[in-house]
Amino acid sequence: MYERTKFLSMIILEIPAILLSIVILVYFVLDRRARSKLKNHGWIVLLLSNFLQLIINLPMPMSYYYRGTVWPQTNSYCTWWATCEFSFNSIGLFLMGWISIERHFIVFHSHTLLQGYWRKCLFHVFPIILCLILSPIFFFVFIVISPLCTSDWDFDLLGCGAPCYFGEYFVNQFDFYFNLLVPTFIIVLANVMLVVRVIHQKVSRQRIIHWRQHRRMILQLWIISSLYVAFWLPVSITLLVQITADPSFMMNSLTVMQFLTYLIPLLLPMMCLSTLPELTKKILRRITNSRSNVVEAMSGNRNVRVGIAITRI
Repeated sequence: MYERTKFLSMIILEIPAILLSIVILVYFVLDRRARSKLKNHGWIVLLLSNFLQLIINLPMPMSYYYRGTVWPQTNSYCTWWATCEFSFNSIGLFLMGWISIERHFIVFHSHTLLQGYWRKCLFHVFPIILCLILSPIFFFVFIVISPLCTSDWDFDLLGCGAPCYFGEYFVNQFDFYFNLLVPTFIIVLANVMLVVRVIHQKVSRQRIIHWRQHRRMILQLWIISSLYVAFWLPVSITLLVQITADPSFMMNSLTVMQFLTYLIPLLLPMMCLSTLPELTKKILRRITNSRSNVVEAMSGNRNVRVGIAITRI
């Protein structure tokens, strides 16, 4: 019953998340002005990766929660599931971490670090590419190729259990620190430092930074990054304590924490929409116009019926 509740909660959020992702991505495709801004490039890539996670990765845990077991029960399916899930999670964390760092460049160093073709490539394009390829390469090598061991998948466990490299101490440690702990703490640290720098600039009354121009961008970062911090930071701290001090620390709560991380791709499109007032206004305007057309059509039909009735009389 508890597993079915997880399934229902995910399927309820999955459909609107996919629809909103399509709407937001189409908005960026059609709006050249919004698409051409450097500050939006990271969000576009993150939303695209998140959309792929919604349609490729999340149906697998949803199927498990519905059936209570892995299906189909094949080693290739488990390998695919583990590779997809670990890769998409790490890509999201790395992209969010880089977007948090890049906001410092855009707000405080836009006239130095982001001017010129090669500087844009070095400080804007190249980091995004790294965020997209580093983790998938790692997981492809140690899950798909698996040169160190052979995974013994358990079809009764979520995600078919753990891949065999979890038993390799150095690889497992590197995976935890590099793919989870480091990007999570980068998100936290970069956002905290941004708050400190903003307060310092305001207190010192320096007019170099145009706050009204950057206010919405900073608020957008805080809103969306809080989603990652809220769900990934507890998992990171719990696993860190288990690895370094107490292996049984919050063991019973870890499963719930890990399930809650599935809410990140499900809630991300809604959080992004809340930070795009132009798109929100267009959607509300379209809904209002549709309602008005429906009301006018119903009124017209009513008037026609009344006219016919009068004519008959």
